Amino acid sequence: MNQIGFYFFGYFIAYYGLMLVLGILINIPIIYIQAKRFKVVINDFIIICALAALLGIIFAKMLYLITSYEHIDFMKLNDLSYINSLMNGGFVFLGGVIGFLLSLFFCAKIFQINLQPYIQAYMCCLPLGHMFGRIGCYLVGCCYGIPYAGVLSVKYTHSPFAPNGVDLFPVQLLEAFIDFLLAFFIFLFSKKLEKYAALQLYLLIYSISRFFLEFLRYDEVRNGIAGVSTSQILCILLFVIVSVCLFSDFHLLKKQK
Repeated sequence: MNQIGFYFFGYFIAYYGLMLVLGILINIPIIYIQAKRFKVVINDFIIICALAALLGIIFAKMLYLITSYEHIDFMKLNDLSYINSLMNGGFVFLGGVIGFLLSLFFCAKIFQINLQPYIQAYMCCLPLGHMFGRIGCYLVGCCYGIPYAGVLSVKYTHSPFAPNGVDLFPVQLLEAFIDFLLAFFIFLFSKKLEKYAALQLYLLIYSISRFFLEFLRYDEVRNGIAGVSTSQILCILLFVIVSVCLFSDFHLLKKQK
């Protein structure tokens, strides 16, 4: 694999951008189908999506800057071109998840939107979109895996992110596959998942899978404590919070019975 995109009729198409567009296009018919199934209000859905996208991008960028602070030249922060390069740099998906959860909180408290049918309807779209993002990571070489010369190993030759000429484990594709299974399962059983179970199920499974996937990653931004990366710390916190919420819901349900 030797470049970050390809030329199509004289136009350069970036792999990552292409995957993001494909993720959006694939989600459109799913959104339409789920809207029909759950009979949701489209205006409320637009508000949720707009706020989720805004806060998701902001927090994904913030967490990227926090975790990569060692690579930031603070003496150049008065240089607009350097700041622009930082803003055009990477994002951390778990930061986006935090922004997404905050957007749901604001939608419920400020706009008084009943989130339950929207989460049931559209929760499958988040892991599906993330799947395409991870495929984009695989194609360009970011978020790369540990050195590995076995089946399905990948060797980059001109990646601006991964070490070139080294056989690596395709951890991005493994995460994409897990995202696909999550999206498929949530879509298939969305009608049977009560209250916020779709959201809780996604966060629980993703936090567990991402925690272990971190052991297979080898990219430079691995900041953390005692050998545990920042992402793993966030996964532990996320798992604990969701587990407490699930226990509280179960306890409340048992009391009502």
